[in-house]
Amino acid sequence: CPDCGKMGRRKRSRTRRVRSLCYQQILWHKVHYGEYVANCGCCKSFHSHPPGVDLKAKYDHKVRQSVIDRILQDKLNLSAVQASMQRDFLVKLSSGYVYAALEYAIRQFDGNEFRQRVLTDFSGVLCIDEIHLGRRVLLLASDPIADNPVACALVSKNDTVHMLRFMRNLKNHGFSPHTVVSDRSHLYPAAIESVWPEAQHQLCVFHVIAELNKLVLDAARQVRRELSPKQIKKGRGRPSRKQQAKARRLKEQRRQADLLFRNRHVLVLKRSKMTTRQKQLLDELTSLSPVLRALRSFADDMHALFSVRRSKDQAWRIWRRMRRSAKYLGVPSLTKALEVLSKANMQKLLVYLDERLINRTKTRTNNHVERCNRKLRYLEKVRYKWRRSRTIVRHVLLQFQNWLKTKKITAHSAT
Repeated sequence: CPDCGKMGRRKRSRTRRVRSLCYQQILWHKVHYGEYVANCGCCKSFHSHPPGVDLKAKYDHKVRQSVIDRILQDKLNLSAVQASMQRDFLVKLSSGYVYAALEYAIRQFDGNEFRQRVLTDFSGVLCIDEIHLGRRVLLLASDPIADNPVACALVSKNDTVHMLRFMRNLKNHGFSPHTVVSDRSHLYPAAIESVWPEAQHQLCVFHVIAELNKLVLDAARQVRRELSPKQIKKGRGRPSRKQQAKARRLKEQRRQADLLFRNRHVLVLKRSKMTTRQKQLLDELTSLSPVLRALRSFADDMHALFSVRRSKDQAWRIWRRMRRSAKYLGVPSLTKALEVLSKANMQKLLVYLDERLINRTKTRTNNHVERCNRKLRYLEKVRYKWRRSRTIVRHVLLQFQNWLKTKKITAHSAT
């Protein structure tokens, strides 16, 4: 008996065929099984079946696993999976079988085992972010140091109530981080303070640098508008020398404005990543206007401020020098940038410089959870039936399972 293990009485033996996989060939397995009368109270009768073949199944486990691998690892959608199986193995599968394979895979997912494994490897640093999937919002948490997804929650609205519930569930499951990394959303400070009052809140440096770069480029755009000359009407007859000289000046100004427009990214590029040609362009651009020189100086100070190889005292000295700089205060966009770098924000931006943290680079940004979001958003665009809550949660959990499985195989092959 499959339930209690008590021997039954064989009533008859039967034979059937089960389809398996063979590249560019049709392969059938001949399966012999028996029908038994139960000698227990679990059931009246039962059937035997060999390993790798389910009861009454038309295909063996190889077909189902091949379908699951094409969906989770090869990132194929329904029609692509059907076409791939028919091309490679001459197996024509229905859409219902593909959905049944996914249902089987999600039944094999053990949430408690997954949580215990992630909790065992937990480094104490937690990245939290959200991703909008149509009318729903997926809250996501990950561990950047251990490179693991931690948890997810599909909610109807991105608000403080759902965020608090998500964090409290994490705490109830045993996650007590010493550092929580997030972007500058207003949802996080109060929720983190309420759930984990002893944890440090690290604002994502990448998001702040992107915001500051945008303000710098806005100021460069204003300089380009001032450099770009207006169209001047041409008079009758041959132009005078004065008019010719004016035309040459306007043509040079137009060239400078075009040069600034095409190479404006050099103003915010880190010097260590510049090529020789880009350094020459930067010297040419900063010679056009004192404002451009101030913008480039601000970018240099910003990169020095958020450098990984800094102590907190050095970073605060750079910050105080930037706040007192008269050339920065004279540019409206840089004044707004200095407001972003307020003292309250800086206390959260420089948490990654704590000497107790193991990896400063992975702690200073929430890029880890952002990469998870990009993968899920890509899958959401190519998947079928991603608009229902059940299918969204199913695919996210299967991706979590596949993530850990791939990571385990990679670590095993490396050793």
